[in-house]
Amino acid sequence: MQYRINEGALTLADPWQDQSINVLLPGRASTPGVNMVIARDTLPLGMAFADYVAQQRQTFQAQLPDLAIAADTTGEIDGHPAQFLDLSWRNDGKPVHQLMAMVVHEGDKVLNFTCSLPERDADGIRQEMIDALMSFKFGP
Repeated sequence: MQYRINEGALTLADPWQDQSINVLLPGRASTPGVNMVIARDTLPLGMAFADYVAQQRQTFQAQLPDLAIAADTTGEIDGHPAQFLDLSWRNDGKPVHQLMAMVVHEGDKVLNFTCSLPERDADGIRQEMIDALMSFKFGP
């Protein structure tokens, strides 16, 4: 198995499971806390994607203080079913705004994209993060 990262590739004996997390920082953002995190997950055996999304919503509501969900819509990223959330909450009393996308692929694999902004549109970067998220293309 070839496992690729931006800097190169590893050759791994099968089977390995990718549970990596990528953290990307926009170069022009001057406000601390602006980032995009990409995490990987697997649907529990027999769980439908809609149930996974509902479970994630419940987790957010239980763990994020003062959670407010401004938008919660279905859609697609690169032809794959996705759920989009626009939410805000407080971390140590400070506001956090997040744009999230959960995308199912390969049957039971889920990519979770989380774009965090300490202000609703920190440095005017919100649309840039949405554009980056929507530009995602699955590899071969």
